[in-house]
Amino acid sequence: MTPQPPGGARNVCQPQEDVVAFLSSPDTFGGAEVTRIDTHLSHVFLAGPRVYKIKRAVRYDFADFSTPELRRRACENEVRINRRTAPEMYLGVVPIYRGADGPAWRGPGAPVEWAVEMQRFDADRQFDRLAARGALDESVIAALADKIARFHLDAERVPNAGGGDRVGRVIEQIAAAFGEQAPGAARWALLARAELVRRRTLLDARARHGSVRRCHGDLHLANICMFDGAPTPFDAIEFNEELATTDVLYDLAFLLMDLVHYRRIDFANLILNRYLSVTRDYAGSGLLSLFQSMRAAVRAMVLSLPGQPPSSRREARPYFELALAFLEGAPTPRLIAIGGCSGTGKSTLAASLAVELEAPSGALLLQSDVIRKRLRGAPPTARLDGAAYSAAQTKAVYGRMLKDARRALRAGSPVILDATFLDPSSRSEAENVARRVGVPFDGLWLSGPRAILRTRVSARIGGVSDATLAVLEKQLQEARPPTDWTIIDAGQGPGEALTEARRLLPRT
Repeated sequence: MTPQPPGGARNVCQPQEDVVAFLSSPDTFGGAEVTRIDTHLSHVFLAGPRVYKIKRAVRYDFADFSTPELRRRACENEVRINRRTAPEMYLGVVPIYRGADGPAWRGPGAPVEWAVEMQRFDADRQFDRLAARGALDESVIAALADKIARFHLDAERVPNAGGGDRVGRVIEQIAAAFGEQAPGAARWALLARAELVRRRTLLDARARHGSVRRCHGDLHLANICMFDGAPTPFDAIEFNEELATTDVLYDLAFLLMDLVHYRRIDFANLILNRYLSVTRDYAGSGLLSLFQSMRAAVRAMVLSLPGQPPSSRREARPYFELALAFLEGAPTPRLIAIGGCSGTGKSTLAASLAVELEAPSGALLLQSDVIRKRLRGAPPTARLDGAAYSAAQTKAVYGRMLKDARRALRAGSPVILDATFLDPSSRSEAENVARRVGVPFDGLWLSGPRAILRTRVSARIGGVSDATLAVLEKQLQEARPPTDWTIIDAGQGPGEALTEARRLLPRT
C-alpha cells in the first residue's frame, strides 16, 4: 500500500543499448513500424500486433532489476500476475540472445535479456481516453465492476499485512512528500490523521479477517482497456509485493477516485454499487473517503515529482484539491427507502439520488431486484422463474437488503433502498433499521395512473426487473400505500420526479 515514487538509490547496472536498438528496429519485426515508450522501470516496444517489454537494468530502493536473472524473474512474475485479469493479453516471456551480429531472437549460450510478450491493443480504447471522450457506457462499467469483484474475491489473502499502522505510514509519506509546498497540504495531513484515528479499529479488523489481499495495486483508468470486447485491467504492479498487497477497497478506490476526477461520479457510483452487490463489503464502505483521498494525494504526489514536465505539475493540483474534498465532505449516514409498484420509476429515481447524496462516490444503493438475482447466483440482468418470487424468497431478499443496509449505515454511509415495499411490515422493518442505528429515515412512495404504469412495463427491454403486466396487475390489487411516507406522482417524467424528491427530502 505504501506509495513508492521513483527515487532512492538509482543505479544503471548494465548497458542495454544494443538490446534497445535491436527492439527499436523495424527489421527485428519484419519491417513493421516500431513505437518505443520509456518508463522509469521499462522499455516498451510496440510493433505490429505485438508489444515487447524489457525491464531496465536499474536498482531502486523498491525494485531491483540489476541482473539478467532478476529481470527474467520480474518478467515471469509480470506475466503471472497480469494473467489473473488479462490472460489473453499476456502471451509469455521470450529470451533475447547475443548472436554474431548482436542481439537476436536465437543464438548460442544463455539469454542476455528477457522480454514480456503481449498482444497489442488499441490505445484509444484505454479507459482514460474513453472517459475523456465521453465514450464509456453503463454496460461496460457494469461488466468492469463484476470483473473486479470476482478478481478481489479470488485474490490471495495475505495475513499479518495492512491495518491502521500501514495506512498511517502512507499518510505520513504523502505528508512528508508535500511538506508545506502545496497549499492545503497541512490541512490534508490533519484531516487524514484524524480519519485514521476514527477508522483504525476497522482497518485492523479487516487486516485480520482477510480483506488485505494480493491486488492489482495500480487500478486507475489508464490501466484498463477494452480487449477482445471486454473491459480488461492490465499492468498490475508486479515488481513489489508490498505495493500490491492492500485492502481490496483501497485497490478499488483508485478507480473510483479516477472516475470522480473525470467528472463521472455516476459511473463511480455504478461501479461501487455493482461491486458491493457481489462482495457485500458494506461494513468497509466508511473507509472510502480516506482511501479515495489517499489515492488522489498519491497521484498528485507522483505528478509533482522533480523532473516532471510543467504539464504534469499542472495536472497535480486538481488531484490534490480532490484529495482534500474527499475528507472535507465526509458523508452523513441516512436511510432513504423508495417504494411503489413496477413501472413507477423507483430504480431511475434511486440511481439519480444516489449520485447526488454527499458521499465520496455517491450513496450506497440496495435494489431488491439485484439482491434477488444474487441470491440465486445469477447476474442482475438474468430472467428468473416464478420460484424466485415465492413468499419465502421475497422474505429472504428483504432480510438481506436490510442486513446490508444496517452494516453500511453503521459504517457511516448514506443508503438508498429500492424495492416495492408493498407489505406494510417491510416498510416498518426499514424504518426500524434507521431507528436502531440512529440515523434519519425518509420513505418515498411513487404512485401513478394504471395506464402509464402498464405502458412502461410493456416497453421494458433488458434491465434487472422481471415484472410483467400480470405482475403489475397483482401488485396494484395487493398494494397498501403508506400513509406516513411522502407520495410522489410517478405519472410525470423521471426528471420531474427527481425534482420533486429533491424538494421533499430534508437536508441532513
